[in-house]
Amino acid sequence: MRWLKYLLLVTTFSSCYLLRAYKVRHFNLTDHTLLPSVSIAKSDSPFHFADGIQNPVYEELRNYLDTNLSRSLTAAFLVIKNDSIVYERYFNGFSQQSLLPSFSVAKSFVATLVAIALKEGKIKSLQEPVTNYLPELYKRDQRFSKITLQHLLDMESGLHFNEELYNLKDDAIKLGLRPNIVKHALKVKIERDPGEEFNYQSINTEYLALVVQRATGKKLATYLQEKIWQPLGAEYNATWNVDSKKHKQEIAFAGLNATARDFAKLGLLYLHLGQWKGKQIVDTGWVNTVNNADSLYQAGGYKNQWWSGLDEAFFSDSLEALGFSNRKKHSRPVQKSKEGYSVLYRSGGFHAEGFLKQFVYINPVNKVVIVRLGRFWSHPTQHAQQFIYNIGERF
Repeated sequence: MRWLKYLLLVTTFSSCYLLRAYKVRHFNLTDHTLLPSVSIAKSDSPFHFADGIQNPVYEELRNYLDTNLSRSLTAAFLVIKNDSIVYERYFNGFSQQSLLPSFSVAKSFVATLVAIALKEGKIKSLQEPVTNYLPELYKRDQRFSKITLQHLLDMESGLHFNEELYNLKDDAIKLGLRPNIVKHALKVKIERDPGEEFNYQSINTEYLALVVQRATGKKLATYLQEKIWQPLGAEYNATWNVDSKKHKQEIAFAGLNATARDFAKLGLLYLHLGQWKGKQIVDTGWVNTVNNADSLYQAGGYKNQWWSGLDEAFFSDSLEALGFSNRKKHSRPVQKSKEGYSVLYRSGGFHAEGFLKQFVYINPVNKVVIVRLGRFWSHPTQHAQQFIYNIGERF
């Protein structure tokens, strides 16, 4: 330990990177408070969900959730059906007021701000090259002019950015913990032509955040407060972690911290096709791009910084399963399972997902929004995504 302390002291004079990494080395759900942040003010007219928790129709499902969530390392689990809260539980000392990290769920918020700036005419087109807003990139390498905003939204930019293990060698961790995130973001190089393949890289979201900032003349947290947090009636203040107290540049791809209820309101906005209390905040066309099974299938399950998972249906009879599979446009072959027979298929459900299995899930057909926040998902038989999509179908 002595050598590590010495190394930290030495490197602190040139960079806070290792010191900040040491502070948050365990990825606790409260570690965001150890990093610098800016505040996002709650709404002057907060929106409160209707209370549907006593509805006896969902009693069996609530019992199922109670049983399955108790050992899943979940901190908050919220289910909203038809704009009413039908299930809400907090675990391990967390509460309705707890600010919890979103990690990469923040990417879907950034993308929504891109959509709003596009609607307002601040961004002209998603086919614009990123260099229209970040000319520094063009000066360094003219090939950046081939990368469009749509390439960034769909993670098809072709940038050289290694993100997989989330350790001290991971480029996303390095970028998120640097004291001057813009300086390092603008140094990223090109690996291949854009549009060739999907490659999940947080640098895409950081570039989108810089585009929003340049296009609107406002910091990301300020724009979020004005265009989403205030209009959607956020009940609580939120925070967005920044690179340093000096630069106050948001860690756009992972730094938003809020309550489960306020995270859910983004899901409700998409559930209502971009409308909130009669006002069109996000264009319906944008929402339809990410909540349509056809477009999600064509995009390979990722579109505009939103994910699409696979729903699973179970059958006791193989012929019944085969008939279901044939009727579903985007389904996988029938599989034999412990329950009998199962079919994986892509529905209109979609979600935002973050490290440690944070989720904001939207099911447009069933009018369901689910928020799950917590530590690494722990369940004996189901993955987090499978569990949440299954619940979304059952409600």
